[in-house]
Amino acid sequence: MSAVVARLAESAERGVGRDIGPVAEHGPLLISSSSEVHGSITSDAIVQRNCTLHVRGNLLGSLTIEPGASVVVDGSVDGRIINKGGRLQVHNKGLAAFVSVEGPPEDEAGGVLKINLTNLAANYERLVKRTEAECAAVVRADAYGCGIGPIAGALWKSGCETFFVSNLPEAKSVRVVAPQATIYVLNGFYSGTGPAFADINARPVINSAIELAEWDVFVGARAWEGGCALNVDTGDSGLGLSLEEATAFAPRVQSLNHGVALLLSRLNHAVAPDDPRNERQLEMFRELRRFYRGIPASLADSSGIFLGSKAHFDLVRAGSALYGINPTPGAANPMLPVIELSARIVQVRDLQVRDFVRDLAAPASNNGARGKNGGKRRQRLALVSLGHADGFPRPAADSATPLQVVIGGQCCRVMAAPSIDLLPIDITDLDRSVARFGAMVTLIGDGIGIDDLAAASGSTGREILSRLGHRFHRIYYAT
Repeated sequence: MSAVVARLAESAERGVGRDIGPVAEHGPLLISSSSEVHGSITSDAIVQRNCTLHVRGNLLGSLTIEPGASVVVDGSVDGRIINKGGRLQVHNKGLAAFVSVEGPPEDEAGGVLKINLTNLAANYERLVKRTEAECAAVVRADAYGCGIGPIAGALWKSGCETFFVSNLPEAKSVRVVAPQATIYVLNGFYSGTGPAFADINARPVINSAIELAEWDVFVGARAWEGGCALNVDTGDSGLGLSLEEATAFAPRVQSLNHGVALLLSRLNHAVAPDDPRNERQLEMFRELRRFYRGIPASLADSSGIFLGSKAHFDLVRAGSALYGINPTPGAANPMLPVIELSARIVQVRDLQVRDFVRDLAAPASNNGARGKNGGKRRQRLALVSLGHADGFPRPAADSATPLQVVIGGQCCRVMAAPSIDLLPIDITDLDRSVARFGAMVTLIGDGIGIDDLAAASGSTGREILSRLGHRFHRIYYAT
């Protein structure tokens, strides 16, 4: 961890900012001059006469405001307030400024993954504003590889009350940070898992008649009233109950304690707004919904939200768009970037492309630069400390978009597929002082988005994001 990050992390932990006043060794935090705290204050605090305090976080201890003092709190105030004649403003922002770190120390890790929780929360708010329905968050696959605990915690603080996860371990992680949330488990229910669902009050998404039968056995034995969701295939995905199965089950919802809390399906072609299959699927879902009158319904994912209210029903499910992936391919991305990824140059080599290809046993992405006589001139290559073990993709052979990185503000081409933990970069045209041993290379960020990386590798944004490994030093921050 760098010294700067260490200080920020300590500041967030202790609630001590750069301009903070003196802290008593035993007793409350004394604010004796105008101060700003970039984080939360967990101890008791006294703001002395005519002083100001701006807390860019939460105030968890008691607060005493002396005459003439002024306090602004961006987050929440949980402790006792004693106002002796000062002024207090509480903005109650759901997500207060902080920094937290995970993974190996920065100086030891091959790469650094930064996750901007402020932009994550802003993306959630943007999606909320596009619908009258409830907006749930999809945090499956470890929040698409971003870390389910910090992501779900930030979204819960931002007002999200319903989450969709892959499995029970993920449901348990969400329950820790979102104690009152509704949690749906997409991978469904199978024999023996009932007690675990009950323990954390999670709801299975029922995907087949077999699961439904297993669920009925558990509910009958435990008199469980936690509810479930029915996932129905109204398109061509082949996933979920068939329309025939869902229609046959429908009469049960007329009985008391039927247990169906949500009717669920998915638009399979929402990324193409003009695809006629969207309208046919919408009509099928509307027809199915008539059999489940009174049951909340959900069809739209991130891209479906942008199809308008006709696809929204009672609940929409925001997924990859939360993390900055474009939900409207072919149009400008309406979402803010959330992810930044950088790694270190660990070797700089002068050699010909054919030597490099032989060394790494990887196909070069072009034939290399040629000199005046048609022969290959020597090139400078940087080897960057991440590879396919970290989820970084190989360049697509048929992509019109080059796979690039940024070094010192300049774009550089990825020369070949990564090895298990090294990525070759062409730095022939860069100054040696810029592309040097130990310098940091930006792989996502600084103008390179996740969708750019996906296009250059013949992949998708979701695949790129969810494959990022756990060998990185991770920094979660809010501004």
